[in-house]
Amino acid sequence: MERSEVAGIFKNVRRQGRTALTELEAKQVLAAAGLNITREGLAASEEEALAAAERIGFPVVLKVASPDILHKSDAGGVQIGLTSRDDVRKAYCQIRKAVSQRQPNAHIQGVLVQEMVHGGIETIVGVTNREPFGPVVAFGLGGIFVELFKDIVFRIAPVDEMSAREMLGQIQGARMLEGYRGLAGADKDALARVIVRLSELAIEFHDHIEELDVNPLVALGDRTVALDALIVLKKNNLAPMALPTTAVKRQDPGSVEVAGKRANDIRAVLEPRSVAVVGASANPEKSGHVLLKNIIANGFPGAIYPINPKVDQILGYKAYPTILDVPGEIDLVFFLLPGGFIPKLYADCKKKRVKATVIVSAGFSEVGEEGAKAQRELEELICQTGVRCVGPNTIGFVNMDAKLVASFAFFKNWQDGPIALAAQSGIFAGAVADQLMDRKVQRIGIGTSLAFGNKIDLDESDFIEWASNNAKTRVIALHLEGIRRPRRFFSLANNIKRDKPIIVLKPGRTQAGARAAASHTGSLALNDVLVDQAFQQYGIIRAYDLEEFLEFMKAFSYLSLPKGNRVGVVTFSGANGVMASDELTEHGFELAQLAPPTADRIKKFLPPWQPVTNPLDLWAALGAGNRLVHEEGLHAALDDQNVDAVLLILLGLANADFDGMRAIFLRARERHADKPLYTVILGGPVKQKWLQEVDGLNMPVFETTRIAVKALAAMRRYALVREQKPADPLFA
Repeated sequence: MERSEVAGIFKNVRRQGRTALTELEAKQVLAAAGLNITREGLAASEEEALAAAERIGFPVVLKVASPDILHKSDAGGVQIGLTSRDDVRKAYCQIRKAVSQRQPNAHIQGVLVQEMVHGGIETIVGVTNREPFGPVVAFGLGGIFVELFKDIVFRIAPVDEMSAREMLGQIQGARMLEGYRGLAGADKDALARVIVRLSELAIEFHDHIEELDVNPLVALGDRTVALDALIVLKKNNLAPMALPTTAVKRQDPGSVEVAGKRANDIRAVLEPRSVAVVGASANPEKSGHVLLKNIIANGFPGAIYPINPKVDQILGYKAYPTILDVPGEIDLVFFLLPGGFIPKLYADCKKKRVKATVIVSAGFSEVGEEGAKAQRELEELICQTGVRCVGPNTIGFVNMDAKLVASFAFFKNWQDGPIALAAQSGIFAGAVADQLMDRKVQRIGIGTSLAFGNKIDLDESDFIEWASNNAKTRVIALHLEGIRRPRRFFSLANNIKRDKPIIVLKPGRTQAGARAAASHTGSLALNDVLVDQAFQQYGIIRAYDLEEFLEFMKAFSYLSLPKGNRVGVVTFSGANGVMASDELTEHGFELAQLAPPTADRIKKFLPPWQPVTNPLDLWAALGAGNRLVHEEGLHAALDDQNVDAVLLILLGLANADFDGMRAIFLRARERHADKPLYTVILGGPVKQKWLQEVDGLNMPVFETTRIAVKALAAMRRYALVREQKPADPLFA
């Protein structure tokens, strides 16, 4: 890339007080970035237009050249298919006349004379650069495909060649690029190089480029040509432009620094040695009482200090008027008083050398402008004092490693486990957690559950970095209504996913959902299409509803990853076997071709009229013995070398019941720990009996084949992407 040439063009545009480049200037930028552009010339008169057309060769295209006209066709400023000098004369006059009538105040530099390119596949490549994502690269088919069908994919820049090739294959019209009905295919390597070069341009000049469109970019056999281009610079950067440098210092824009040093990280919250509860109450109905009771009842081993000036003790612990009256050190303070007391709290925290606070109190950016002002003031206090913060507007958290259950929803039987969960909603340390922990079977083990609230300071990036270094954590799960620092988050996820899957429930897919998220936690609404494709780019597993979120957590924490996409279906219900076949096919799986030894093994139990096929329907074989058929059917599929995963559909009915279900599943776990088994049980009392029998074996049971196949698909996607590592998005 000719960096100095691009910088010079931008500098000249800035000098003229403009932000929009003319097409000629935009194409000069593209050429400097290594893209092919049309042969063209700027003509300030009719005679110059004729001379340019003769030099370029007919046919040609004429376009108005004006920094004030971005959409030239709307102004009558485009004439195509000009094959003679007379055509050029007429077109030149028509353009000048039409533009003067429709946009009389526009400054006209002249007319751009371009070669007319025939054939090829029209595509669109572009860059958008807006907070909080920064530069994002887009690719799609041009013309009606992008306008009518929105057939376009996105990647956060920088984009390497591997990711660029993936973009080509992910548009709905990908087959067009292969060649269709006599139309020659596109050179995918050439298209990928264009995407990479625009990505490099977007990164290099991210402080300046706001929007860039190449539409159309025509794929002509072994080359690509930019026929039209638009570049708009950021309005807030009108100072004279310095030349860019290739050495860019990497930063973490969300870190808090005090006296030039990085302050405490999220461990100050999750791993404290001592805690104080400001707003602790002797009234059992108050949140300050429940939170304190949770901490005490679940065995926190560190010092506990209730803070309440009106009582001497609460729940057997001495109470203090303020944290300054506490004789010992305090690592973490829980704050449950109204927000107006926060300035005094932070002044005291600084004096007491408190490391972090958890602000339960609400009434900040989630409630409007007054709350947003209070939140900005709190941000200032955090920066001034270096006291880190979770919240405000949070329910608290649970960390079983530290034996710290600190939520104002009371728990007495929290199930520890390999999942580290963080959420913007309190339900995951409240009502949903209560429901999960109340289960008698199929409980999900959650080692950590943190409710972020408004994420004024510590956020999802801090959490996944902590979870990645936590030896007990095997699965990271997040509920996010917004992503505070997208590039920091995706940079971390890009590295973490190799060892630990990251599952994200991201609501706010619609405008109504985005508005609700803003009113709930004050979250910045993110374009859901960009979020969804960024999740794909960096290997994050997305759940689209609460059921998927919980069942994905269970599957990932219980099962090994499938090594392929061949699935064996063992069923005692023909109808469910058919539904499962549809669902597996829709998610890209194939029904495994059962090996001959498997068929021979099953034929012994089936009636002569029933063939051995996949799905393997065993209902008619139950006459040979309920336990025998269940055991042989399941283990035959698990033993088959052609099967990468097994979907087992059981009917929990009285006439199918038997003793020994636990032994069957235990044997499956012992012999095939590396081959995942997705089980669905339908029925009433017998189903409950079987669930009790297999409890504790870490064998997930799903309510329907639909959710079982979704969980299988999520794990297969993760298995395919975990080793991939696209370019790091944290460029500055």
